[in-house]
Formats: sequence, structure tokens, C-alpha cells
Amino acid sequence: MEYGGDKSLNDLIEARNENGLGPFPAAIILKVALHMARGLKYLHNEKKILHGDIKSSNVVINGDFETIKICDVGVSLHLDENMTVNDPEASYIGTESWKPKEALDDGKVITDKADIYAFGLTLWEMMALSIPHLNLPEDGGEEDTFEEEDFDEDAYYEALGTRPALNMEELDDSYHKVIELFYLCTSEDPKERPSSAQIVEALEAEGVQ
Repeated sequence: MEYGGDKSLNDLIEARNENGLGPFPAAIILKVALHMARGLKYLHNEKKILHGDIKSSNVVINGDFETIKICDVGVSLHLDENMTVNDPEASYIGTESWKPKEALDDGKVITDKADIYAFGLTLWEMMALSIPHLNLPEDGGEEDTFEEEDFDEDAYYEALGTRPALNMEELDDSYHKVIELFYLCTSEDPKERPSSAQIVEALEAEGVQ
């Protein structure tokens, strides 16, 4: 859980986007997925903690994906034996674009599967090279300077908690397992999402290292 390198996954995504390199190779995404899932399995099963803010900027990469670690547990929440946040005083903070549907509605039950939804969106980030649900105009000049009126606020808020689309034309057959995992993890119903332990088991069975 310590700071594991000098680059966040988000830094690498932004650099890849700026250089027009397209999605990360499927093998790299699966490697990141396995190491993130191992970190989440440790938090969920061993420490009974919900990370609460999984996203690319909270994943640190050392070297050429030699080590991959989750960082920043500043908004974590305690999980009970049923993998549920049951403290009435606790609230899911997270980052809006990565929040699952159950964390956007008051009074909904929050479980370990909230981290899994955000994990799925982190895989999406590595394929789409952008922030979930934030559809900025592609021909607006400087990427970091877009006009406020170009942002469709209603569409953004309506999209939160859903599964963002992928540009399938950029993804060949090698991405089949990545896309399948992304779809499972971003199911709107938390019960349909796999646990971190199930993700680790499935990826290890596929020979991912």
C-alpha cells in the first residue's frame, strides 16, 4: 500500500493519449487488473476495508509495469462480515465519475462491490484513455481548455453510475477478456459484479501474471 513509484496510472494514460498511441495492450491491462484485484482482495478480505476511491490516479506504477500498487486509502470505509458498510455515520466519498449507482443514491447499501465498479472503470480508462462519462469535444483545440458551454451537464449526470461505451473499432480480438471483465465489473446491480477474490482466481487461471 506504500507509494510504489513515481508515475500514477493516470499519468501514463494521459501521456499515451497525448502521443496518440491508442489503448494500452490487452496484456498490460490484464496485468494491471490482476495486481489491482490482489490489492483489493487484501483490503476487502484481510482488512475488511472498502477503498472507496479506486481510479487510475490512485494506482501507482513502478518502471515498465514492474510493480503496480493501489494507494490513497484516505476515504476508506469499514466492511462488516457481509462485506457491507453498516456504519450509519459512514458515507461513501469517492470521485464522482467513478461512483457506482448505489453510491449516487442516498440510503442505498454500499458493499465491497462499489470498489469493483470503480475497478471496472479503471480498466475502461486504459482502453478509452479518458475520464469516465466526461465526453469532451474532440476538435476543441487544446484538450485542457474547453468552453464550459461545450460540456453537456445533463448527459453527464444521467450517465453517472452506468457502463460507458467503448470504441470497439480500436479493440481487436486480444481485448476479449478485458472487455468481458469490464462488463462484469460495471453491472448496475452490485450482486452481478464479481468479488475481488473471484477476479484474482479467474485471471490467475488464465495465466495472467
